[in-house]
Amino acid sequence: MCRDCANPLDALLHRRAVLAGLGALGLAACATNPETGRSQLILVDDAQMGQLALEAWAQQLHRTPRWNNPSAQQRLERIGRRIAAGANRPNEAWEFVLFDRPDLNAFVLPGGKVGFYRGLWELAQGDDEIATVLGHEVGHVTGRHAAERYSREVAQQSALRAAGAVTNNQVALAALGLGATVGLSLPFSRDQESEADRLGINYMHAAGFAPRAAISFWTRMQAQRGARPPQFLSTHPDPANRVAALGAYINERGWGPV
Repeated sequence: MCRDCANPLDALLHRRAVLAGLGALGLAACATNPETGRSQLILVDDAQMGQLALEAWAQQLHRTPRWNNPSAQQRLERIGRRIAAGANRPNEAWEFVLFDRPDLNAFVLPGGKVGFYRGLWELAQGDDEIATVLGHEVGHVTGRHAAERYSREVAQQSALRAAGAVTNNQVALAALGLGATVGLSLPFSRDQESEADRLGINYMHAAGFAPRAAISFWTRMQAQRGARPPQFLSTHPDPANRVAALGAYINERGWGPV
């Protein structure tokens, strides 16, 4: 989500994608996401993604201390449950955890494991801004973005290997967001982030939170980031563009004006 969405699942996704090889292309299938109406390339089923997520979540819980703040933890869970209900996913195994790190970051894993870092918690002002973050993270789950990212990486790396156009070093660069991914995988990631923004706004509104809080939150995030690379070299939307797009979407839905 924030701070370029450092996610403990990514390392597992990259490793499994490289190991998947050409055989995965034979399983290629397009599925229409009922939440977005968008067709997605999906090479992995929910059970497989769930297992990967459990591994990544266990690693995160082991290496990152939780924030010893019971009232904040209860508040996070309360807001998270409301957002999950707004997304019509109230009965899934959601888990919302505050981690004791100063990073301006949050992340989500398939299966509803949501991590929220203390630094971001302290930046957010009020329940509506916390709901902005949680709505975005839940949007990644309902959008099936982890499965889509994994599938795209498998297909891209396998095709390049088959053509003899990629070396192990190039695959590593691509996995890090360099080389062959500029103009291909990176815009795809920005599209996912923007989609999660819009879904999150929908869930905020359905849960009774104020969508306009997304504007104040992302404006504050923009002030915190400082210098950024050009948008075409970033996996996330430029903060100024993000705020403008969110404002336009909120107004379009009649939840403004902003």
